[in-house]
Amino acid sequence: MGIYLVNISALNWAQDECAPLLDEALATRNLPPYPGPPTTAGDFEEKLIPSMDDFAEMCARHDATDFLNASLIVPVDFTGLIELPAESTYDDVTKVFSAQRLRAAIAPIAAEVGLPAGLPSGPMALTNAIDDPLTFYVALFRQAAEHSLRHGCPLTYV
Repeated sequence: MGIYLVNISALNWAQDECAPLLDEALATRNLPPYPGPPTTAGDFEEKLIPSMDDFAEMCARHDATDFLNASLIVPVDFTGLIELPAESTYDDVTKVFSAQRLRAAIAPIAAEVGLPAGLPSGPMALTNAIDDPLTFYVALFRQAAEHSLRHGCPLTYV
């Protein structure tokens, strides 16, 4: 058994209790509601296998740790974490982070580790291609942010 970071389909998002809660939270920040993912969003799936310790330490050095506590990444630009009163897979609340902010937070970390621009894509591509745990997690979160923004879809852990 493992933890996977996956995209949420349009059908699943429409039935997810987080959808209306997120729209309410965005409204309190004077932001428009998130329309949900398009029906044509591509699949994203990566298995989180290696230890995150080195990656978490690097994130701390870059003052970029908020996204590590998130259980939902959405393609909406806002600061900080939004906490929703809905149970997530691994917590009694759902903590939401912006994909735009994730992309910005991971960029200097990717530069520091020398992450190449062209990485394999597709379900489980990084899991199967990168052995170094630090490089894997930098690539994972950069690819996750890019996927969320490119396809307009949220990502969550299962």
